[in-house]
Amino acid sequence: MNLSTQSLLSLLALAPLCALTACQTPNQPNAVPLAKVRAQLPPDWVSLQPDDWRLAYLDSPTRQSLRDMKKELADERASHTFAFNNGYSDATYTKIRDVNEACNKAFCANAVTIGKDLTPELAGTSLSVNEAYMNSTVVGDVNLRQMQDDWARLWLMNKPSPLSPYPIVNTGGRP
Repeated sequence: MNLSTQSLLSLLALAPLCALTACQTPNQPNAVPLAKVRAQLPPDWVSLQPDDWRLAYLDSPTRQSLRDMKKELADERASHTFAFNNGYSDATYTKIRDVNEACNKAFCANAVTIGKDLTPELAGTSLSVNEAYMNSTVVGDVNLRQMQDDWARLWLMNKPSPLSPYPIVNTGGRP
């Protein structure tokens, strides 16, 4: 056996080991597609200062309903029932929650916010992050299962030798 054949065989013997160590790491799926946008949402829109930058991203009707809500809260704080109840009424808390939800939806649905990432669910041109992850997982699984067959072919153990002068029974279960 000359040096070049021996080098070639040693490289072929290392191929399965390289296949194991060079496995592709799949992308992890995103739990929340608009996580960056949701991180910018205030905990309470009613408590924001009038010069807050996030108010500029709300549409006109939502901004007006937020102003109306702030005015209602100021009127209720000035009333005697506010001092008597030690706070807002349950109906007012419901209105505050509804206005906050409307502001959150308006902020997330703003054209500028959407324009920052038009395809938040896609990892490539055609697959979502989850689909790309599953694709790479399936490919990796198939490659690892094929490695045993490749190893048998490398060491010529996948079928009996046709050079034997005696009849050989195929015991591998393959035709």
